[in-house]
Amino acid sequence: MVGRLIICIAVLLNVQCTMQAQDQSCLFRNPLCFYSTDILSYLQILYKNSRYEEMIPFLYEPKVLQKIGKDKALNAISMMNFGYEFRRVGIKEEKKGQIWLITYQRIRIGTSETFTIRCQNVNDTTRLLMSSNQRKTVFHPKRP
Repeated sequence: MVGRLIICIAVLLNVQCTMQAQDQSCLFRNPLCFYSTDILSYLQILYKNSRYEEMIPFLYEPKVLQKIGKDKALNAISMMNFGYEFRRVGIKEEKKGQIWLITYQRIRIGTSETFTIRCQNVNDTTRLLMSSNQRKTVFHPKRP
């Protein structure tokens, strides 16, 4: 009887500690902890599974999407090249809890390249704030 009581108390303490650890985790709070990874790695997973439509909210703001159209955005995403291994090497919070500068590194044709992507949380969605020129530079579109 006493043994069961001790086991119950131990289990309850373990559950409480686990819940506190989850509260202290940064899951969904910033691009570093986006789905237990960072935003670019998550987009790479979606791309590899041809889930382009799910990538749209992270790459295009609603007003930009409305301007260019969903079909053109999907075509542009399908032409992106996520075939590189992206490694996050740094992060800087530009605006507390809102905007981050994330620095990545990749090896392309035997050369190490470093680039920085600006991210922002908009309505609980982390968005890559990239111009079309920066998208071309980072993702090197495939040739049709």
